[in-house]
Amino acid sequence: MWYVKRNLTEYSVYYAIHIEHSKGTHPDFAMVIDNLDAIKQPKVDKVVYRPDSGVSGAFSGRVYIYNEAHSVDGKTPELYMWHGDDDAYIYIDNRGIRYEFDKAFKLRRVYAYDEIDIHTIDEKAISDELYKYFGFLIKANDKKPKINLQWLFNKKYYKRFN
Repeated sequence: MWYVKRNLTEYSVYYAIHIEHSKGTHPDFAMVIDNLDAIKQPKVDKVVYRPDSGVSGAFSGRVYIYNEAHSVDGKTPELYMWHGDDDAYIYIDNRGIRYEFDKAFKLRRVYAYDEIDIHTIDEKAISDELYKYFGFLIKANDKKPKINLQWLFNKKYYKRFN
């Protein structure tokens, strides 16, 4: 049983790439953030993995990923999981705009100083930006397991991403 759990976690990005999913969801990014402590974190110039700080941070397991290579005017693209009343994946771009995604990594809210109408957002452009800044994590973890448990991963996560 231990091997199965480890396999599903360690190869979660590979499985997420190959799971059937609804348009607008990004299972691969959800699995990268959910399992960051168990997948490869490649050393990339000017990319910083910073654990959450503070009293609860030491136990949260939350890690912020910064890509300083794409900083503009002191604003650095970052990606992390927010735990609160309404858990969310957060992407902040180098303009300071905050994009909030649900558990399927589907865009649900956008903020600058105030909330921005989500219908005015080019979701494809945001997706392309995410892959440009953080896609190296997906590429580094797109490796086929020796024992492929895609069927079990699909059974566990199908509803979440559809």
